[in-house]
Amino acid sequence: MQTLRYPSFDSITEPRMVCFGIGNGSGSKLFQSYLDGHPQIYMVPAYILMYLYPHWEQWASDYKDNWNWKTIVDVFCQKHASLLDTRRIPGHDGMTTLGDTQNQWLEIDENLFKTVLMNLLCDQTITCKTFLLAIHYAYAYVRNENLSDKKILVYHIHVHEYVPKYLLPDFPDMLAVGFVRDPRSNLKGRYESVVYIDKHKLNNTDAVIYKRRTYYYHSIWFTESLEYLKGINLDCVRVVRHEDMHHRLEDLMQSTVRFLGVDYHDCLLKSTFGGLLWWGDKAYNMKPMNEPNPRVISSDWQSTLPTLDWFVLEALFYNYCIKYGYNLYKYRRDNILNRLIACLLMLLPSYYEKLVFVDYINVFNLWSYIKHAYHESVEPKTLKDYTTNAYYRHKWSNKGLKLSTVRWYRRLMEFCSTYYASKANSLLAYVVLLTGRGCYLLVNIFRYLFSIVLFPIIVLNRSQLFLKAFKRMITKRAYLPDIL
Repeated sequence: MQTLRYPSFDSITEPRMVCFGIGNGSGSKLFQSYLDGHPQIYMVPAYILMYLYPHWEQWASDYKDNWNWKTIVDVFCQKHASLLDTRRIPGHDGMTTLGDTQNQWLEIDENLFKTVLMNLLCDQTITCKTFLLAIHYAYAYVRNENLSDKKILVYHIHVHEYVPKYLLPDFPDMLAVGFVRDPRSNLKGRYESVVYIDKHKLNNTDAVIYKRRTYYYHSIWFTESLEYLKGINLDCVRVVRHEDMHHRLEDLMQSTVRFLGVDYHDCLLKSTFGGLLWWGDKAYNMKPMNEPNPRVISSDWQSTLPTLDWFVLEALFYNYCIKYGYNLYKYRRDNILNRLIACLLMLLPSYYEKLVFVDYINVFNLWSYIKHAYHESVEPKTLKDYTTNAYYRHKWSNKGLKLSTVRWYRRLMEFCSTYYASKANSLLAYVVLLTGRGCYLLVNIFRYLFSIVLFPIIVLNRSQLFLKAFKRMITKRAYLPDIL
């Protein structure tokens, strides 16, 4: 390998880190797409590197006996293969439907990338910070970008809790850009997008069972996301109102470059990734569009949001709405009476919680679930593999589920199926097969019934979360950075 032709790590001026995609709003990928192609910015498409830090911890444990840069680079190119070719391990980010005809993707030379990356890393101490920087250097180099022009590195880390846990200790002087949106208009779309993604990522039975958690984890994201930025100097944090990408895009991008410390560029008004037009993703229940979704500024939510949920949301986000310019309709005054009413309403199930519960006790849904469980037991090859994709191991809303660990009843069912296939003419093998299938079916029925019993606890946990956030509102301790 002719290393002299490639840049060395120490010869590259370290850019300022920009933590990106943190907040309780929406539009982070859209806003990132406007930064695509800026000559002074290191950036990879969307949030392909979202799970890099937790992966790093996992790899350090899994490969502790062979912990070196070659091992790290090899496993990275396997686990983050979408950086090399967005068709590999595709996510819900629209990176495989790019370009004028929406049939293009992003791809770089894997061998060249690995060669440049290894050259950058040689003689460097093994740390995740060094690796993160080197990935961006190598990616930019392979794409023929001028590294000497770069000033900042935009890292779309996306997951709120990763900021204080991982990124801030490595980059204490970093900037952070978060996203906010009218929570009342954002509730339905965000909830439904999570349900949609889980439906496609999980097995049918698991998608039904874990739906009981969806609103609770959605509520965590809604109320707690901005709080994770508290460790950063307020002067280094700004938020983007999703609505402003409609109302004042050019002015917004002018404010952005001033905050980031880069020059204004014509690319900032064009939504692209890798220079190709970006059209969003079907997970967000929208037709392909290369512009901000008009639904964001629509008032249609006022005809669908239940009054009690509306009142609770405005109570929780009273100061938030005032800070970011969202009109209040139900909780117009923050007084003792309204506070008492809000607290009582927070203890009641929300619209979506009631909807899920009613679905659970519907006998037709139970029968449909049993049929799915039966199909999974007789066709184990149709079950999704949760051990490979980072979504199952590290997705924050999957916390505590240990999806990457294969459940005992699935292992038993698959073992029995394999045993039967090897001894098809044996009566014992047939009995073993029926035992495995029956166990899988019965356990899943128990899981369903247990979800009904457990539902009040889920509602109680969500209520406590809301009351905690409401207390922050009353005491004016909620973290509300200025907008760009």
